[in-house]
Amino acid sequence: MKLLHTGDWHLGKRLFGVERMDEAEAALAQVAEVAERERVDAVIVAGDLLDRRIVDPAAFGACLRAMERLARVAPVLAVAGNHDDPDLWIHLAPHLAASGIHVAGRVRPAGDAVLTLPTASGPLHAALLPWPEPSRMALDAGASVQDARIRYADRVASVVRSYADELVRRRREEGGTAVLVGHLMVDRAKAGGGERELTMGITYAISSASLPADLDYIALGHVHRPQTIPGLAAPGRYAGSPLALDFSDEGIAPSAVVVEIAGDRTTTRLEALTAARPLVSLRGPLERLGEMAGAHPEAWFACAVELEAPVMDLVRRVRDDVPGALRVEPVYAAADDEQAPGADAASEGGEAIADLYGDWHRREGRAMTPAQAAAFAEALAAAEPAGEAG
Repeated sequence: MKLLHTGDWHLGKRLFGVERMDEAEAALAQVAEVAERERVDAVIVAGDLLDRRIVDPAAFGACLRAMERLARVAPVLAVAGNHDDPDLWIHLAPHLAASGIHVAGRVRPAGDAVLTLPTASGPLHAALLPWPEPSRMALDAGASVQDARIRYADRVASVVRSYADELVRRRREEGGTAVLVGHLMVDRAKAGGGERELTMGITYAISSASLPADLDYIALGHVHRPQTIPGLAAPGRYAGSPLALDFSDEGIAPSAVVVEIAGDRTTTRLEALTAARPLVSLRGPLERLGEMAGAHPEAWFACAVELEAPVMDLVRRVRDDVPGALRVEPVYAAADDEQAPGADAASEGGEAIADLYGDWHRREGRAMTPAQAAAFAEALAAAEPAGEAG
């Protein structure tokens, strides 16, 4: 059996205010071309189809068009991610199913969550696990942070195990292939900066050891970088996003995953997606940025401009030389070398706050003087509650 695994489309996401819908649609057209060329038996979309729960009509239309094109090749199996409105997809699911698009909006009992679809390569048994919302995982009120972390992970692991049991039962009785599709944060995955922090923390993560070993493939979404997961016993991985969504993804090649399952052997192959513009960070003097950008045609840029003193109309001057500059940040040589007096005496949290405050001053073009930095460090130390230092 041959599957195509994609996800984390985030249609409607802007980058520093720039609309990238054309790029996203071009990347999804490439995904469809891979499905067509490979003649896959099914297409898996592992969540975060849209970027926001408040639906952007243009993004929603692009999403439906992409899924409809994929469904003309093979059945589409999709789950809602933490960015998606689960109720939207729950209401749409019966209508989409008629077109071969099967979407799960919320966590359901195993008997409802597992679908069995006929394919040219035999039955495909797929468990669809949308983002397990912490508010719906029955976490006890008043639980400590540590208890909440453990209980969330345990309860999600229990759901996953029930899905795996149902998958294995159906595969044993009917033959075919057993696949779990989940929008999950698995510990030890390498996240970028584009994922929402609250849903990337350890509070909402599950252990790779809690994912079943007796499935043919585990298709994961939620992390934007394509990657395998250390400690995962069954074949499985994150497909990543079809385009770079944030400058933290710089240098990560977007891709879709072609999965081939033959008996008890599963192999995966990444198919590069090159339609979207790459994201590139530049740092250098103002007069050299244009030359540096020339080495990366058609890219979007984040520019750190090395300056000795503030420059009037800096953003316009950079964009004159680097038309694709989305972010322009001044970097002052004196500020780079500065060490705030008293910083060694500050707590770890205090150092982070001081750094953030200093960074804000630099971005505003008025770096803190040593006297200001010292006063700020002194104020932080005075505000620290007794007994919490260190």
